[in-house]
Formats: sequence, structure tokens, C-alpha cells
Amino acid sequence: MQAPARKARRTANACVACRQSKIKCSGEEPCINCQRRSVRCEFAEGVNRVVVSERYLRRLEAQVRSQQALATMKNPIMSPSDTPPVAGDSCPTEAAMSTSVSAPSRETSPASQERSIWTSPFALPSTTIKNTKDNKRTWIWLAPSSMWSFTTRLTILMTEKLHRRYPHNAPTLRAKEIYPLRWDVCPASRPPDIAGLPSLDYSLYLFNTVKFHLGQLRFFNEEQFVERLRDFYHGNPAAIAMKYRLWLIQLLLVLSFGTALLCRAKSPDQPPGSRFFARAMSLMPDHASLWKDSLLAIEVLALASLYLYSIDQRESAHIYLGQAIRIAQYEGLHTQLSEEQLGSETVARCRRLWWTLYIMDRHFSYSVGLPMTTQDRDISTPIDPPEHCSQQDLALSLHAKLSRLLSYILSTVYNAERTQLHVFLDTTKSILQTLAGYAHEMEEIIQIRLRNSLDTMPRGTQHITLLYHQCVIVATRPLLLSALIDRLETLTHDRLDTNDFLTLTKPLLCIGIKSAVKTIQILSGTDSLLEVFLLYDLEFTYDAAIHLALTRTLFPELLTTPTTQDGPSPSPSPSQQAHSILDAMIYHGNRIAHARKEGLVHLERLLEEVAVSVSVSVSGSGRRPGRPSSWQTHIPESLQVPAGMMQGGGGHSTAAAAGGLVGYGDGVAGEEELGGPSYTAMEDPQLANVEFLEQIGISSAEFLSIVAQIGPLEGVDGVEGG
Repeated sequence: MQAPARKARRTANACVACRQSKIKCSGEEPCINCQRRSVRCEFAEGVNRVVVSERYLRRLEAQVRSQQALATMKNPIMSPSDTPPVAGDSCPTEAAMSTSVSAPSRETSPASQERSIWTSPFALPSTTIKNTKDNKRTWIWLAPSSMWSFTTRLTILMTEKLHRRYPHNAPTLRAKEIYPLRWDVCPASRPPDIAGLPSLDYSLYLFNTVKFHLGQLRFFNEEQFVERLRDFYHGNPAAIAMKYRLWLIQLLLVLSFGTALLCRAKSPDQPPGSRFFARAMSLMPDHASLWKDSLLAIEVLALASLYLYSIDQRESAHIYLGQAIRIAQYEGLHTQLSEEQLGSETVARCRRLWWTLYIMDRHFSYSVGLPMTTQDRDISTPIDPPEHCSQQDLALSLHAKLSRLLSYILSTVYNAERTQLHVFLDTTKSILQTLAGYAHEMEEIIQIRLRNSLDTMPRGTQHITLLYHQCVIVATRPLLLSALIDRLETLTHDRLDTNDFLTLTKPLLCIGIKSAVKTIQILSGTDSLLEVFLLYDLEFTYDAAIHLALTRTLFPELLTTPTTQDGPSPSPSPSQQAHSILDAMIYHGNRIAHARKEGLVHLERLLEEVAVSVSVSVSGSGRRPGRPSSWQTHIPESLQVPAGMMQGGGGHSTAAAAGGLVGYGDGVAGEEELGGPSYTAMEDPQLANVEFLEQIGISSAEFLSIVAQIGPLEGVDGVEGG
């Protein structure tokens, strides 16, 4: 008996003509039917349907978003005609950042839906608090990335969990304006007041003081400024002040900065240097015409914004800086300008001024928690200096790159209140790869500078080192936040299973803790030369102290303080050293440091209550704390905190790391004399470089080692390699 013929199935890849005629197509091009009918055979692209799971689709969408964010992170050194990138303007590690997440990963398991970390203590809608300052604002919005907002959010979160009430009396929630500063506007028709200005020699001294402390940040044309300053004192001051009114404002701002940087007086009401600053701001032209003064207007606005930021008027500082950036964009400073048309000196000045604005914008935006004023995709001016340049220009370039990386971290890691763990790990791997490249650049700079430095850290290198560690702290902070939220959940829910989470994130947690400890170590060595007026050292200390406070509550075994050799009494812990740094700033009259310390102490007390409450909750329910035994069995040697660093203050390591220098600028004198005789006693310069880099916590090999430990993530439930 013959079997019945099987019904033929239509091929899934049919041409347009066969589909319209509803006949079977051979699937070839041209198909048999079209050849027989002598018609054109066409196949429609994209008609086939592919069925994938929703989880896989969401994963691909997340990777596309990450790739787009990474693309904006890159330095788009492109000309208006879309020419290829200028040679030397891209970092090799940035390409690695792109490739690390560009390829689609395999579909994750259902367990990955539960593997996520918190980047913000609160979900949407946005969180606001009542405004307690003396202005007309009704509320204050708590930005996701601002460190001040982060502290306030943690205070609210822990107080509501522990005490079931809102923390109305918390220091950050009842803060008043620290330095209320007001001035009256002077009409443009009235001659400027030039009475009470210091002598020429003291003005030059203040000018050099400002150069010394502000370092590689470029706010003025030095030769032109000094030349006009001498003409002002030797000629007709009233006529020069009337003719060059904006220059007089710049002079008053320089005098205000110089006075503030040298002042150690404890004025209860006014910030240091405010007398000259108020006079400068009263002479400021109307905003409608200020942009016409081009580069000088940009420099004046940038200086004014930095002073306002230094007295904790961050909102006003951000507004003035935004205006400076807008004027700079009108002048094309964010693009690659022509040396043939403008001259090499003018182009170099514009490039330095633009990257100064860029660095300030990234820092201010991080501080207030707002999006960056400018996007990297809109910038084409070279970030790398010319081949023959000073070490100051190299430091400015590396500073700008680290600022760019910080903005990338904020725009990717903190772009939502919760992120899947595998996405976070992929992003963090890219960040560490970039940090490894920048570490290599710093190694090259330090290799040159150690020849003349008596084994101490130059000023510019110190600030860049601290910014480097800040990038690590900010990138790994969500891990501590997630662990804290898990601990708080144990107070109301019967769950504390964090074994897999800690196993996956252990290297990242360790490197973040190490950066916080290194930050405190470097700043502890500055002693009486600690920067008091500019807020950079204060912010580095505060960020690291919060990181260490969270670590002490969540993972205290990682911050064990060794005892001294002379007795059983323990040496100061990194957290105690952070308090000592803040105390030193308070002693020298910094009222902002006093406010920050109040908030820090209050937060530390809440964290201590959390540790006690969680311990009682876990022991009372018969559950074990969710810290895996493997957490304590092996910590890579490269991540272990050396005993000498934990002791702090003493020994040669602190002196070498800090060098007794402050601030973040390069020295004013001797910067071009890098080829002079070497004064180091080390017989092996390469060994000296390695030891010095280890002391300041900068190592490209270490970060590449961490990347290797993070991935590939295959074989782990819910997490796959990127």
C-alpha cells in the first residue's frame, strides 16, 4: 500500500511575486516561477520573524543604551567635515570601553531579574526636602549624584527605617546659608571705586599666590595681566579703570582669591576675601553685553564662579560658569581652531581655557547633581596637548580626561535608581580599563617628575591622584548602597541572602575601599599646608569618609586597624584621620568644613545604629548574617590595605605620598626645568617609580587585574560576560 503524499510546505523565504500570487516559491534568486513567467524576481528584506524571549530583548536594549553612553564618553576629535580623529587625541583604553559592551551577550537566566544593585536610595518620583535657607525657594531637589544629596537621602532612609519618623532635626535638613554674601550694583556710568587697593608689590604677590594654588587651571593671560597691572599703578589708575572696567573686575577677583588663600582668620560673618569680591561683582556688566568682551569675559565669569563655589554658593557658581561656557561656545573654543588664522599662542590659550571650563563644569555638575552643561560629542578641540609642551599642559590634559571619565560614570552608573548587576559589572569593567590607561599616563608623568622631586608628590600630581581615586569611589559606591539597603531590609523582611552578590562584587568593593583609604592617607600628610579655602580637599575628604563609614558598618573586617609597635594602643584609623583633616580645616576658619563634619557625625551615628539593629534582628531570628565565608578567606594581595597605610600619619610612606604640598596646581617656578640634575638618592629610578606609585595607589596593572577578576562572568547564575 502506497503511503499518502506529504503536503509540501511553503518556504519561509518567498519572493514578492510568489507571495502575491500565493504560490510555492523555490526560495532561489531568481526562483523557478519567475524564470518561467519571465518576470523580475525580488525578495523583500526583513520579512522573516525571529522569536526571542523578552529578557533577551531587554538585555540587547540595555547594551545599546550602554554603547550609546560610551560613544558620548569618547573624545570626538572631529573637524566640521567629519575628518578622522586627530592623531594622539584618543586613549587606547577608550576603545576597549566600547568593545567591552558592544557585542550582544547570551540570554540571561531568570535569576538575573533579581540580581540588581541600587544607585539611589529613592525611586521616582523625585525626592525634595523643605528649604531652610534664607531665600524664596520652597523646596530643594535631591539630585541623584550629588554627595550632599546622597548624605541627605541616606539620613532620611535610615531614620525612617530605624525610628519610623522623618529626620527634621538632621544637620543636612536644617542647614542655613553658611556665607550670606550680598552686593549692590554699580551703574556703568559711575567711575569704579579704586580706593583701598594694595600696593603693586603686594598685588603681584597675591597674583603669584593665585597662580600657585590654582595651578594648571588657566583663568588669565599672565603676561597681559601683569603688563596692565604695572600700567595701572604707574599710570593714571582712574582712567585705566574706566577704560578697562572688566580687567579691573579681574584684578579685584585675583585680590579676593589671593587674600582668601592666605587668610587664616576666623571671621564669623564674612568669607575671606569677600571685600574685594563684592566690589568686583558690583562692577560686573549687564549680562546682555558681557559676552562682547570675549575671552576676558569668559575668564572673569569662571573666576567668579570658582569663588562662589568655594564659599558653598554652589547654585550661583553653576549659573555663572554656565554663562562662561555659553560665551566660550560663541567664540568656538569647543572646536579645533585654526592656528593659521588666529596664531598658535591664541589657539593654545583658547584650548587651555576651554579645558579649564570643562573641568570645572564636570566638577560643579557632580557637586550639584545636574547634567553636564556640554556634551562630549559636541567638543572637537584636542584634549591632548601638542607634542612639545610643559608638564603643566600634560597635567591639564590628564585632569580633563579624568573629569570626562567622572561624567561618564555619573551618566551611566547613576542613570536609574536600580540597575541589573550584569550591566553594572560590564560598565564598571569599562571604567577600570580606562582607569588603567590613565594610570599608565600618570606613571609616565611621575617617572619624569621623580627625577627632581626628592621623592615627593608635585601639587598637580596630587590633585590628579585624588581625582583618580574619586572616580573609583564614585563608580563603586552603589555596591555599598545596595549592601546597606539589604541590611535595612532585614529589619522588616526575613531575608539576608547576599552571598552570591558579595562573591561577584568582592574585587570592586576592595578597590573602592582602598581608594578611600589612599585618599585619606594622601591628605593626612599635608598637615598645616592643607588647602582651606578651595573646597577640593574638603570634598575629597568628605567623599572618602562617607565611603569608609559605610564600609565600617557593612564590612568592618576590611578596615581592621593594626596596633603600633610600641604598645597595644591602636593607631588612628582612616575614619579618625578624616575627622582630623576636617578639624584642621575648622581650626583655620572654614565654616563649610564644620557643617560637613556635623552631617558626617550624624550619618556615622545612624550607621552604628543600623549595625546594632541588624545584628539583633539576625540573631533574634536565628539567621546567619549574609556574608559568605569566602569573603574572609582570600583577598588578593594587590587589594589588601598595607598596615603602614592603615596606621597613617607616620613613616616615610605618608611623607612621600603627600610631600607636604597642598592644593592641586603645579608649582609656579621651576616648571620648565624638568631636565635639570636629579636630587634623588635612589640608585634604581624604575624601582623608585614602582614604590612611589604603590604608595599613592596608582597602578595600571592592578586595575587590569581587577578587570580579569570580574570577567568573564560565565558560569555564574544570572550573570554572563560582556
